[in-house]
Formats: sequence, C-alpha cells, structure tokens
Amino acid sequence: MIELKNVEKYFGAHHVLRDINLKVEKGEVVAIIGPSGSGKSTLLRCANYLEMPAEGFIALNGRTIDFRHVTKHDILYLTRNTAMVFQQYNLFKNKTALGNVEEGLVVVQKKDRSVARAEALRRLDAVGLTDRVNYYPRQLSGGQQQRVAIARALALNPAVILFDEPTSALDPEMVGEVLEVIRGVTESGITTLIVTHEMNFAREVADRVVFLDDGCIVEEGAPVSIFDNPRNSRTRQFLERVTGGGRSVLSPPAREDATVYERDRQPRAWLGEERSA
Repeated sequence: MIELKNVEKYFGAHHVLRDINLKVEKGEVVAIIGPSGSGKSTLLRCANYLEMPAEGFIALNGRTIDFRHVTKHDILYLTRNTAMVFQQYNLFKNKTALGNVEEGLVVVQKKDRSVARAEALRRLDAVGLTDRVNYYPRQLSGGQQQRVAIARALALNPAVILFDEPTSALDPEMVGEVLEVIRGVTESGITTLIVTHEMNFAREVADRVVFLDDGCIVEEGAPVSIFDNPRNSRTRQFLERVTGGGRSVLSPPAREDATVYERDRQPRAWLGEERSA
C-alpha cells in the first residue's frame, strides 16, 4: 500500500501540486489522467523522491515518511521499494539490454553479478526480448527500448511500479506492444500507478482513475464512472476534448513537466555514471 498525504510541491513560485491526498491499496492499478502541465509526472516523481515535496507525508507498506524531515534511510527505502518507467526509456547507451537490466541489481541491491544476470535474463524473457539481450539501445526500436526499461524496473522487485506516460515517445505502431507488456504487469498483482494519455487503455486496466488538473485531484473513481459519467465539469471538458481528437494531451509535457521531460533523457543517477562498454 502507498499513500500520499497533504503533499505540496513548488517549482520556484509555481505551485505544482496542491494538497495531494491519494491512497493506493496493495495490488491496485490506478491510472492518472489530465492535461499537460497538470502535475501528473511530478506526482509520480514525488512518490519515489526524484522530486522533493515542500511538505506532506508518504506511507509505504506501513512506514510513514515526513517530507519535511527526510533522512537518507527514508530516501533509500523509497527508491528500493518503488521503480519508475520513464517517458524516454532512460537506458545506458553503452550497455546492452542485458547490461541495462542487471546494472540496478548489482549497484542498488548489491547482488552478485551472476545472480543479477540470471534475473535480468528472466525479466527480458518476460517482456519478449530473449533474442535481443545483447543488443544496444541504438539497435532496438523505441518499443523494444521501453520494454527493456520495464524489465529493468520489474527486476528490482519493487512494492510499487510507477509508469510515467510510457508510450508518449513511441511511434504509433509501437504503442500496442508496450501496452500489452504493461497489461501483463497490471495483471500480475503488483501495485501500479500509471500516468497515461491512452484513455481506452486506462479504462480497461485500471481499478480506479484519478483526474488531475492544475495540481489538484479534481475527481477520482471507477473507470466506468469517470469515463461515462464524470461528475466534475472540468473532467467532462477534458474527456470531450480528448475523445474529440484534440492533440494537446498528446504533446510533450508543458510547464513543470517540461523540466521533467528533459531530465528523463538521462539515466538515473543511482545507476552511476556511464562507463565504456
């Protein structure tokens, strides 16, 4: 179980998240939707402390952390129990698919290289990439790179997996293959938060849908309630625009999410600096 309580986040004078309260039960799949710049990516990044909230609390599997008084042990706990799948794959360019997946197991979890390799191979097989384990990112399609990123996240065996618009950087013909892998993840019983602009997918896989706008949770409920009978006028307006073919929610993130979008082009710091192959 993961719960965010009274979370506030600023970028300078811009109030990005406003009194966020969100509880996700163990095994639940929650889809977060909303317009670009509404704070969706920032919410996920606060959940595993890639962004530092100004205040609020996070509870994860019985441990509560006060964002105003975070310790190194708290940060380590969050990073070890959550895993993020980014928009931009975030792979090491000079490592193979296998190397990308096993690196976190060796560096973060201090596993023996042989044990890490066996787990990495198992996870790559699960996402359909057994025949691509020795390929470098430049040799893989966008969809294959994102599947490597998903395998890497799953290999860490997190309590919660966080998907940040995992299909937004893909060509249309590659979206389906990644969504099928994510569907398998959600069906495996792992607690999942997914920020997505794929409305049909959110309707199909989510137990609950959260609509975020201007840093606030405007409405949440079962997919059938949100998509077929939204109570809030802002939710209705957004869904009408999306289903009407508007492109704004498919564009690269704006405002605070633009910074996140650029930052995610680089591999996560905890995996260490890139080394020569």
